[in-house]
Amino acid sequence: MSAFTGVQAGLPRSPQAIDFGALVVARAWKFDGNPHWVVPGFYLGHDEYGHWLHQPAGSLVARPGTAHLAATSALCLIPHRGEWVATMYADAAEDFDVYVDLSTNIGWLQMKRGSWEVNSIDLDLDVIRSRSQGTFLDDEDEFAEHSVSMGYPQKLQASIRETSEELLESVAQNAAPFNHSHRELWLAKVANLPTA
Repeated sequence: MSAFTGVQAGLPRSPQAIDFGALVVARAWKFDGNPHWVVPGFYLGHDEYGHWLHQPAGSLVARPGTAHLAATSALCLIPHRGEWVATMYADAAEDFDVYVDLSTNIGWLQMKRGSWEVNSIDLDLDVIRSRSQGTFLDDEDEFAEHSVSMGYPQKLQASIRETSEELLESVAQNAAPFNHSHRELWLAKVANLPTA
């Protein structure tokens, strides 16, 4: 059983109406309750795949012990269903094209002043499409280690393994929503985001 009992518990999988351009903070945790990556973005809208966020270049990307400013802009897709969160990079200068974090307990929380937070528990495995290395599954050693040290339930391990195999195939085949033509539809909306 997860040690995680913080803000993640009981959050709705889909948010109520979010205003275009609203701040959405993507906050990941580890299964033992420790904080992981936090990345801010701005809400673009939703489609049949999920909710789309723009994470601009220069955004602060942080987790305990390290932080950096995003070198390039990205789209983040929070799916309506499924145990994953995807980041798709908009700039060919970034070696990663698609980076899918296998995750569970995805849930939304409305904050003050019209902003939102989307929380997830990161389960180590990543499906990556790299411009230099092709499509591959990463961090299998970390998943195996944490399955023991953090006590991932067997059912969850099996589900995440199955999901990673399905995602690996979809990303390798450049299927929607991971294809560039689908991404361009959402990138076109970025120009209409309100400026500070």
